[in-house]
Amino acid sequence: MLNNSMKPLLNQAKGALKNLMEDAQLFQALLTVAQENLPDELRNHLIGVSFDQQTMILQLDESIWATQLRFYEANLLSVFQEHFPHLELNRVKVNILPKPVEAPKQTREMIPPSETDAKVMLEISEHVESEGLKKALRSLSKRAQKTPN
Repeated sequence: MLNNSMKPLLNQAKGALKNLMEDAQLFQALLTVAQENLPDELRNHLIGVSFDQQTMILQLDESIWATQLRFYEANLLSVFQEHFPHLELNRVKVNILPKPVEAPKQTREMIPPSETDAKVMLEISEHVESEGLKKALRSLSKRAQKTPN
């Protein structure tokens, strides 16, 4: 819905925004043409297309597909030259986009409440209207650290 309501506004854009829109449309057209000229199993792994001077840059999501894509480079280059002659492309380069690195999960040491804090939480729970909060306070108070005698 947002896409449909924004499109007329973006089509009226001027200056830098208009240039940005035109570039986005060109890159989308390049990607669509490239994907349409690849076999089904390879199509979904081509996730981006750009160019640098006269070099078409094809961006893949995994390195395993790069070898297969190389068999289609000449065909893709001729299709690009036919559909986008103004780009004067004469070379293809394949890039593998790096996978996002997951942040290491940090484990925190659980420090149980003291016996005094546990008693206070239990006392507060008796005056709380929210059943969820009341239950959470009681549960947390049961985790109290027992002090050795």
